Amino acid sequence: MINISNELHFLILNIRSYISFKIKCFFFFLIYGHYFRNKNFKKHIRKNKILKIHFGSTDEIDGFFNSQVIGKNPINIAKKLPINDNSISTIFSSHVIEHLHKKEIIFFLNESYRILAKGGINIILTPSLSKISKILYSENDEENKKILLTRLKKWSKEEFNACEYVNGVFRNYGHRFILDYDFVKYQATKIGYKNAILGDVNSIPDKLVKDFIVKKRNDHAWLLETDFYFLIK
Repeated sequence: MINISNELHFLILNIRSYISFKIKCFFFFLIYGHYFRNKNFKKHIRKNKILKIHFGSTDEIDGFFNSQVIGKNPINIAKKLPINDNSISTIFSSHVIEHLHKKEIIFFLNESYRILAKGGINIILTPSLSKISKILYSENDEENKKILLTRLKKWSKEEFNACEYVNGVFRNYGHRFILDYDFVKYQATKIGYKNAILGDVNSIPDKLVKDFIVKKRNDHAWLLETDFYFLIK
């Protein structure tokens, strides 16, 4: 998106992407969205006394009910969650929430609070506006800056600078709203969460999630740009 040539090009790409995504969502919800998803969830409940759910589960975690909006258990987290109140012990999502608009994020935090049991936790991993800004502009740490910028070579052969990186975070990959801890803490407190903690990979309170991140996200650049939020009901 940062290499768009003009406004018309921008609109065409956005419309094409939006229509393609909505068509995929429609078919996955049509095939899997109600009967099969609910059947799988009931099966998960019978097998697990402690209920945990993983949203945006491109890679699945054992012991969690794994849901992907374009997958076999599709749940749209921007809508009312089809889950009973006070029933879930752990909610986990990684690099998902930034694909929502601000009002959708707040709605998701409210819905997460509703379905969490007392003492339950919402674990959110997402690109961090503050960490990215600090590394690229505030810290005199050329090594971490180089690592962060080099990560973009996965998607482009071009050499990126800090300006292009920041614009890419906001405008590429389907991102809609990049968060920081102050925003998350304010919204969580307003909703009623007992605590909103800014942690790291070593302080993830769920062992299954921690093992998953250590195994699947063993990428220093990914960790450099990612915040870990633990919202406790």
